[in-house]
Amino acid sequence: MTGFNKSLFPVHVLALGLRGAAFLRIRVAGTEASFSQLIGLIAVTIALRFTMDFYSVGPHGELSLYGLPSLLFKVPVILIAAWVLSLLAKRTETTLLLAVLISAIAIPVSILGELLPWVLNSRLIGHFYKVPYTFYSLLVPAWLGLAAAVVAIRLLDLSWKKACFSVLLGILLISMPLAQVGTYESIWTLPYDAESMARESIQRDALIEERAFYSQPRLLEHALASLDRSRPDRINIYFVGVAGYSDQDVFMKEVRYVSNFFKASFGTTGRSVTLINNPKTVLESPAASVTSLSFALNQVGKVMDTDKDILFLYLTSHGSREHPFSLNFGSVRFDTLDPAVLRKILDDSGIKRRVVVIASCYSGGFVEPLKDDNTLVITASAPDRKSHGCSNEADFTFFGKAYFEDGLRKTDSFIEAFYIAKPLIAEREVKEGYEPAQPMISVGTEIQKALNQYSSEKKQYALQRPSATGMESNSKAQFNHSQ
Repeated sequence: MTGFNKSLFPVHVLALGLRGAAFLRIRVAGTEASFSQLIGLIAVTIALRFTMDFYSVGPHGELSLYGLPSLLFKVPVILIAAWVLSLLAKRTETTLLLAVLISAIAIPVSILGELLPWVLNSRLIGHFYKVPYTFYSLLVPAWLGLAAAVVAIRLLDLSWKKACFSVLLGILLISMPLAQVGTYESIWTLPYDAESMARESIQRDALIEERAFYSQPRLLEHALASLDRSRPDRINIYFVGVAGYSDQDVFMKEVRYVSNFFKASFGTTGRSVTLINNPKTVLESPAASVTSLSFALNQVGKVMDTDKDILFLYLTSHGSREHPFSLNFGSVRFDTLDPAVLRKILDDSGIKRRVVVIASCYSGGFVEPLKDDNTLVITASAPDRKSHGCSNEADFTFFGKAYFEDGLRKTDSFIEAFYIAKPLIAEREVKEGYEPAQPMISVGTEIQKALNQYSSEKKQYALQRPSATGMESNSKAQFNHSQ
């Protein structure tokens, strides 16, 4: 390739960077680099970031200088790495040249790093595999560190031992620092809306506002005191619903829907408790915490017939790979609800027959700790998979809609509803380009018998009701006729 000619800047320098990013040989013998070229490459980097941000935000944004420090962090990183690599070869006079080449390589690497998520998670490839975000956050720093090492090896004509050491230096001095910084902050952002930010802050901290703070114990006490005792003539369903994440309305909407649905379809009026983390309900519903859930289940255990009745516990929120169920309300710090804690709360309540349905990412991690002969466990995802549909505007998560609205509206069986919902969720995931969540189910032998008995009693009771209604109508007709 032709020499490193300053008069051809910036096109020629960028071309050299593209070759370096592709691990192709760069010929720069007999040429010199300058600080003007380095500053020019920094300017190109800033312009590129601005262009990408402008495309994402649109013309109604504004310049934000807060994003510059993270964007320019790579400048000292590259300079230090170039100096150490030149020192390794005892040719410190090449430090500036090496720094310019690495800076030029960083530009196409950054561009491809921005494009790869769009390409790999496109509808075509994303149908088969959804590449995790962590992959991209590590790919660009690793790529740049390795490309810098290769350029240094060729430019400085290093021996194989020093070449191996230079690769290690590229990882330590470039890849690791840049990976720690992560993604760059935008330098062209939406305008700051002080009123909106203040409103969001008030919503996040709604639970610690004085009136709400002192209302919460009363709300929880009232909800638990309102629970009816078990009817001795049949199996009763007791419903406890938990909406764990306050910043998105979908969880609140879903728990409210399911609670009302159970009252209408499974007779849980007077046998239902909802715990909701949301600014809109802070004065009307008890908040969802480990403590409030423990109190709720303990009270349910006291009023129900624990040998006969069935608990239906529904939890919907976010989750993570370590399998905690997110209980979040602004700056309030709640205890962690993980599988072990939930199992202990359920055991301490004395409730024997349990149906536990958990809709969150990675919720499959709850299956093994919760399962036993008297428990039906259903989760929206496998232990290593995300569930979907947690947008603030949605009325349901993918799982919530498929299981409750599409499944339980067709059958009274909690188990059958799962097998109705599972293919519907998979079909929607493929259509919208998401990685399969792979919902899970574990059915204990004793809970299955109890649910079968409940379904039989429910059908028998439903058959008796029209007869009673008809007798009542005939009595009214006879009474009116006699008048």
